Amino acid sequence: MRIDDPQELITAQLASADPRMREAAARAATVTVWPPAAERRLASALAAAALREDDPDALAALLDALPCVEPALDDTELHHLAQLRTESPALARLLARAARLQLHGLPEPVGDAKRVVVRTLRGAPHPGLGLRTPGGAWVRLERIEFVGREVDLLSPGLTARLTLSGPGARDLAHGDTLDADPGSRAHAAGLRSPDPRVRELAANEASDWPDSWKPEVGRYLCGALALAAVREQDPGAMEAHLHALNELGRYLDEPAFAVLRTLDRAALPEVLWEYLDDLLEEDRPDAVR
Repeated sequence: MRIDDPQELITAQLASADPRMREAAARAATVTVWPPAAERRLASALAAAALREDDPDALAALLDALPCVEPALDDTELHHLAQLRTESPALARLLARAARLQLHGLPEPVGDAKRVVVRTLRGAPHPGLGLRTPGGAWVRLERIEFVGREVDLLSPGLTARLTLSGPGARDLAHGDTLDADPGSRAHAAGLRSPDPRVRELAANEASDWPDSWKPEVGRYLCGALALAAVREQDPGAMEAHLHALNELGRYLDEPAFAVLRTLDRAALPEVLWEYLDDLLEEDRPDAVR
């Protein structure tokens, strides 16, 4: 039976008995910017395939593909992925970005830092990771102590004692949640809002600090912004999308360019032509790969 829908075809190939086909399907998932519904289905399929994969090369390709659908992974899938015994740098970075912790009890002062007891709700934090407090301030994870010894990673569901530094540490309280990288998930959701002002704000915030994104997150955001631009009807939000893409230009790659090439320049307000021309005038050979 012929399958015409690309997402359905990749999903079917991920279930193939041939590991080389599974590997090729995972790589194919990374060369398209997926609409929200397809992105969610593909995230579920990639996560399930990774969890059952026993071929090393296919598993590496599957884990490398997960950042292209990262915000669509749900907490259960992230929890199961964290149980994989693998040295994949892509998965380690993804789980660190997904980290969410909850404080239990009152923080204890330790010099200029605070020692806190936390439970990992999602992801896998490590020392050196930045975490955002409920008030929007940042703290740095300096040390993890689990069952009386120092460790370099904390798996989901575990409780440990952390040492946190930074301006946000002084205002921590019992019950607070700390998120490692709330930005990419929040921006992806904002770009899909029915409110054009929310879409505009999400685009502006995504490009406020372009140097702050890891390359795989920057590439995902460029894809999300390109898809939002193609669907956008509001001039203010459209300008924000195209401006953000120019600011994040170092992360642009072929999937995002392919989407942007479908924009009808003549249908845009003339004031926006320069934005699009700047994006498409070259293939960005210096983009982060």
